[in-house]
Amino acid sequence: MKTQALVVADDPVYLSWLQGAAGAGADFSLMRPVDAEDLLQRVQAGGKIDVVFFQFDAQNAPARAVWMERLLERIPDIPVAGLGEDGQPDVVLTAMRAGARDFLVLRRDDTQVAALISRLLRRTVVGGSRGTKQGKLYAILGADADPATGFFAQHLALATLDSVPRGERVVLADLSLPAGSSAVFLNINQTYSVLDAINDVFRCDQTLVDSAFAKHNSGLFVLSLPEDLIGRPTVDGEDLLKLLQVFRNLFSATFVTLDGQYSTRLLSGIVGAADRTLLLSDQSILRSRHNKYLLRALRLEDAAVDRVSLVVDGYRRRQGLEPEALAELLELPLLAALPGDDLSRTQAMDTGESLFALAPKHPWCRDMRKLASALNTGTAVTREAPGFLEKIFG
Repeated sequence: MKTQALVVADDPVYLSWLQGAAGAGADFSLMRPVDAEDLLQRVQAGGKIDVVFFQFDAQNAPARAVWMERLLERIPDIPVAGLGEDGQPDVVLTAMRAGARDFLVLRRDDTQVAALISRLLRRTVVGGSRGTKQGKLYAILGADADPATGFFAQHLALATLDSVPRGERVVLADLSLPAGSSAVFLNINQTYSVLDAINDVFRCDQTLVDSAFAKHNSGLFVLSLPEDLIGRPTVDGEDLLKLLQVFRNLFSATFVTLDGQYSTRLLSGIVGAADRTLLLSDQSILRSRHNKYLLRALRLEDAAVDRVSLVVDGYRRRQGLEPEALAELLELPLLAALPGDDLSRTQAMDTGESLFALAPKHPWCRDMRKLASALNTGTAVTREAPGFLEKIFG
């Protein structure tokens, strides 16, 4: 039986192009509705439709996005795709945000039409391309809003990316405050934030990742909070959990950062979903107490604290609580104590370069790579005798 495809376009050239490119396996019909309601009525009255193509351009993109969204609200299982004369990023992004699972460019993607239709028909709403293989999910948690959380997470994700097999992907979803930390520290100008991805959870697939997610030159995918966000973001915990499950299907490793600004219920859900959670702390009394209160709240919520380990970042000898004493206070296993160096860290933050790039032999980088390897084994990163840099800064 032939595939029945509907083409919503102003110009009939899209109809003839698709029909010629797809061959005899599909029949296409053109529709020019006057508005979204007209589209819905005509689709519902028109019989069986397997896939719908929407033509987008710079002028009609906002209206077409509304039409697509309305159609998906009424018929959520119908696969939809975008069409256009060119692949302008803002037009493509508008289509993807509205629910398009792919985007074809007129007279450029002729050889891809038949394969795209086949892919659209077999792809699930939140499916991925990795089959039943599940990637790892790691949560990085701190009691307070601190730029160190995003900085730490981006380097752990970068170190993990270096260790996974070639072709595997890693993503960082940074929900920690200050907003946009990871994107700023990596000099990434994102147009699609982690809040957008949460809102688009039922449309998230490999195509959306490739077209909308920011990507560092290392290959790391990064989703941060909008840099201009003021106050605490509103996050639907259920949708966030669904998104992280989608990421398990799309990425070899997913890192998500959060802090005590979020509800205990949301944090408990993330801790429960993660393969391992790292509680980030320094040696200060204030941060130690706040982390203790956070853990107490999580334990009262029956969170899976048994999968939480302590990482002391910015460790300095003879300054504040020793890592072992802090681990005992928090009743957590100590996974690592990373040496401190505020000067190098500040330089990396301000230049938009990772510390791996600026100072690859720095002791902090050395231990961060060890920590990335230890994520799967759970083996603690042992502290070496202080070297020259550590004697100066630690």
